[in-house]
Amino acid sequence: MAVKELEPFAFRWPENIEWFERGWSFDARTVGARLSGRHGIGAREVYGRMRVHTVTWIAGEVQVEGVESDDYPSSQALISRLRRPGRSNAQTWEQIPAGYDGFEIVEHRREIDAPYSPQCMAVKIREDDLASWVLHAWLRSQLPRKLTSPTPPGLKVLRPPQLPPAPSPDAKAVAQALLAHGAALAAQLKSGGSKFTPDPDANALIWSDPFAFLLAVIADMGIRAERAWALPYLLRQRLGYLSPAELAADPEAVRAAVQQEPKLHRFVNMVPAWLSEAAQIVLSHYGGDAGALWSDGPTAIELRQRLEAFPGIGQKKAAMAAEILARDLGKPLKDMSGSDIAYDVHVRRVFLRTGLVERDDVNRMVAVARALNPDRPGALDLPAWDIGRRWCRPANPDCLACPLNHVCPRLIAKAALVRGV
Repeated sequence: MAVKELEPFAFRWPENIEWFERGWSFDARTVGARLSGRHGIGAREVYGRMRVHTVTWIAGEVQVEGVESDDYPSSQALISRLRRPGRSNAQTWEQIPAGYDGFEIVEHRREIDAPYSPQCMAVKIREDDLASWVLHAWLRSQLPRKLTSPTPPGLKVLRPPQLPPAPSPDAKAVAQALLAHGAALAAQLKSGGSKFTPDPDANALIWSDPFAFLLAVIADMGIRAERAWALPYLLRQRLGYLSPAELAADPEAVRAAVQQEPKLHRFVNMVPAWLSEAAQIVLSHYGGDAGALWSDGPTAIELRQRLEAFPGIGQKKAAMAAEILARDLGKPLKDMSGSDIAYDVHVRRVFLRTGLVERDDVNRMVAVARALNPDRPGALDLPAWDIGRRWCRPANPDCLACPLNHVCPRLIAKAALVRGV
């Protein structure tokens, strides 16, 4: 396949113009046919928020679109609906057309848990996997636009894989599987820099500004993590500054910036008050430098205690922040045996369903993590959070694709009462 990178370009839809920041043109051959087209990566408002959006054209005609999945910050993957002859959505495995055997097949609503996300089958493809996008576009182009018979050819190629019987509860095996998944996640994050949000500029601010990191930790409640970690960058855009002195000096300006449409947070009074109070604490106790919270190489316990002195930061956020600083940002913390899991809704669900704990209790979960991985209990936090968010969802968990499927006893009902965002 011959590929050429394109300059940013625009495409006119019937109702608007969409801009694509990156793109490639391609010439390829498949099954004796020659294909020419392009693939563009942009962003648009869809399924309740701004998401990465791709379009793949063949011979100037739009064939397929992709939309950022909920786990995009770690997977860099997009979801594209599968169609059947007649171009209606493929609703079941039996309706998936021929040619998709090598693709990752998913259920759309499990990958994008949002209003108007359809109940249908989809492919999941990394945004830069051009070969897969081209093949997907070509397969779509071969589908007849109208059905000529009630049982068109090319269907019933795939079947949903079957789960093996659930194993007996084994806490050590579950812990080892979690740690293995955590190691894979950490390697993935370090290879491209930690992606707290889909916005590289917002990520860069978290990396470079300790005060922005502190504000993001405080904001990470009641909304999706990607939105919370983008808040410092968006707040700086609206205010024109993001220093502790300036935020502490004008709390009303901070409140107005958070409340401005589109609102930066769900809690438009409490969170801005916390941000201004945090700025004052940084000024009063750390000489205006939020990095002084960890620059002296404290133990994990000492850092958690310092963080918990800030408004809006409790056990959950302090444990999370300590792990991110040590694992992702490379801050030299000592004695990580004092790190802990965060009492987060996703972590709770995974601990209960895997049988690591019998009841939803923060002290019990922390104690179990310390017993299973005493050198660094907090290392169990990221993989449990990621699995809870991506596969072990409140309803219809995707046990087949879950990295724990070979060790999890699948005690699904145990987490029936776990609630949260």
